[in-house]
Parts: sequence; structure tokens; C-alpha cells
Amino acid sequence: MAHIGTLKTLTEQCNDSKLTKAFDYLANTNLDEIFKSLKDGENTVVKIDGDKVFAIFQTYETKDLSLAKMEGHKKYIDIQYIHNGIEQILYSPIHRIVKEDDYDKERDLHFPKVADYSSFRLTAGMGCILYPEDLHAPCISVDAPSIVEKIVIKVAVE
Repeated sequence: MAHIGTLKTLTEQCNDSKLTKAFDYLANTNLDEIFKSLKDGENTVVKIDGDKVFAIFQTYETKDLSLAKMEGHKKYIDIQYIHNGIEQILYSPIHRIVKEDDYDKERDLHFPKVADYSSFRLTAGMGCILYPEDLHAPCISVDAPSIVEKIVIKVAVE
């Protein structure tokens, strides 16, 4: 089940040893310096522990709810952390799939249709942990499109 909160809350509530390197990286890295080197719409990947744990730094403009597309992963847990900005994320447990989509093994990604969903907001300093059973549609505007700086840390399930 997804976890939502500040980095401190996530670290305290999720004592899964697989996530420790990701939490340490977020807590001990000068994120401002990395984002200074990115332009809007640009991404960069930082290896933390090879393909087991890596961070994707993203800057983008949030999109309208009508453009939301549920996604899921099978090989990685997502830790999505907002550095600056605000966004809405739609969430649905995997058992709510009504139509499956092809799974892209190379990208660890599928886009199923779901019966229904919930949503939550993340602001600067907040994050969420999304497991393979947690379908999600990130990058959604809250009131109007806005620029977001986000780090998505991918943590291998095995």
C-alpha cells in the first residue's frame, strides 16, 4: 500500500531495508545543486546503487486531470519526492484494473484502465512510496498548471 508524507515520516514509517539508500540519498544530497543544472522539461538520472537504486531528477509543468493516465511498474518501487511545486497524484490499487495494457518489460511500465481511483496532493518536502501493487497517475495540476521539480527514486523489488 502507498505511503504518503514528509521524508521524515516516510523514513520512520517504512523500515524496509531496500529503501534505506534512497532515503539516505534524499536526506544527504544537495538537491538544489542538481536542479540548478536542469532546464524546464529536462531530466537527469543519478545512479545510487547501479540498477538497484537510481534517482530521476525531473522538471515539468503539471497537466490537466483530463490527460491523466494510470501507470504501474513490476520491477521497481517508486519513491516520488517533490523538491519544489505542488501536484496531484491519482492512485488505485492493482485489484481495481478493469482492462490491462501490454507490459513494456524494457521500461518496466504498463498503462491499465481502472474502475476508480483516489487522489492526493504533494507539496515541496513531501513524497510518496508506490509499490508494484499501487497504480498511479502523477504530474496532475491542482488548480492550474505549474512547474514542479521532482525526484523519482527507483528501488528494485528484488
